[in-house]
Amino acid sequence: MYILKKNIKPYEILYYAISLTYDLVDRIVIEDELQVLKSYMKNMLPVLEDSLQKAAEGLPIIGYNFGIPPEIFFCFDCIPFCFEATPYIISALLPSGVEYFYDKANAWGHPYHTCSSQKGIMGMILDGKIELDAIITPTSPCDNAIASYQFFSNYIEVPTIYADIPALYNNERAFEYYAEELKRMVNSVSKIIGQEPNFDNMIKAIEFNSKAHQYLLEIHELKKAVPCPFESIINPIIAAATTLMPGTYEKVAFFKEVSEIGKKRLKRHAGRPGIEKFRSIWPYMSVFYDFSLYEWMDREMGISQLWDIFNYYFYDPIQIKNKKDIDDIFLQIASQGKNLPMNRQSLLSVDVLIDDMIWLAKEYNCDFTVIMEHLGCKQMASISQLLREELMNELGMPTLIIELDVGDKRVTPIESIRYQMNEFINTLL
Repeated sequence: MYILKKNIKPYEILYYAISLTYDLVDRIVIEDELQVLKSYMKNMLPVLEDSLQKAAEGLPIIGYNFGIPPEIFFCFDCIPFCFEATPYIISALLPSGVEYFYDKANAWGHPYHTCSSQKGIMGMILDGKIELDAIITPTSPCDNAIASYQFFSNYIEVPTIYADIPALYNNERAFEYYAEELKRMVNSVSKIIGQEPNFDNMIKAIEFNSKAHQYLLEIHELKKAVPCPFESIINPIIAAATTLMPGTYEKVAFFKEVSEIGKKRLKRHAGRPGIEKFRSIWPYMSVFYDFSLYEWMDREMGISQLWDIFNYYFYDPIQIKNKKDIDDIFLQIASQGKNLPMNRQSLLSVDVLIDDMIWLAKEYNCDFTVIMEHLGCKQMASISQLLREELMNELGMPTLIIELDVGDKRVTPIESIRYQMNEFINTLL
């Protein structure tokens, strides 16, 4: 399709995988089925086309950690490339997932038990699949992931800039400090790629994100309905949309369409496909390597997955009162950045995660929780039992803990996950 001056093979893979999947789903799936997935693929394709067009023009590629507010990259004419989201959405679309690239990283010598999100990109780099001009990462949310970024700076010698997130929680001093870190980061990128920042373009991206967030708040409210009007696959899909479609019109269109799907179903007094018997929240991650799990939950088990950690945002949209007040805009970006999913729950003690999940469980009338204890997330493994105990003590709510790698099906096959969930339902509920 494009003759690329810059190597960005993962986005080529994504583009063709989503194109083929969307064409297949659009042809054989009836109109009312898999509506959220259809909307995501339809709106994701133009975003990928734009990135491939920029790669054909030779524009710089900036790799970034999902914990960085992505709006800031729109002050440059570049291709933002999210390290963590890319391998996971590929693992959902391809039969062999990203296993080849995981094995590349393991064979190079990277520990097998590290986070497969960064490990997937490592393998792609070792295999010559992407060319980066700069790398951006915060110092949160987890040591395991951030430590892996040393590979990128040392092995391929790409300039890597860290934005320090203070351990202080939500107060003005912390926001001001982080805002200065983000501005420093923008100035560093400006020097590396030889572009002056265009803050008007950044503001436009912020406005798109804020509009999309307004629709996300509507989705939050719609999920309170019993039965839930959304299929469980909405959660990994929203996580992918948030990280791979930032600052775009297509992101607004996607969240608007999803909100309308929920409203239409509620108007017809209809829930998602399948009969809802149980409502669950997942305090940590969803499973990416096999999306069929969510259809099985909805249709065969009657389980609605209402939330995972990447789907509830504990902040309001940015309100830009004066487009020339760049300092205030960065202060608001910093406030959001500290409260991005995982950043919010990992900066201080486990109390934040416990309080958030107890509140969500009450607010959305949930029956149980499922902790997908991802192999790379050491901090979550250390607190899973504490969270389980508090949910039982506060709400009398049972919790299922499953150990896995959310991007690599070989660690815990999907059949094993279904078996554990089935036994949990039949035994405790």
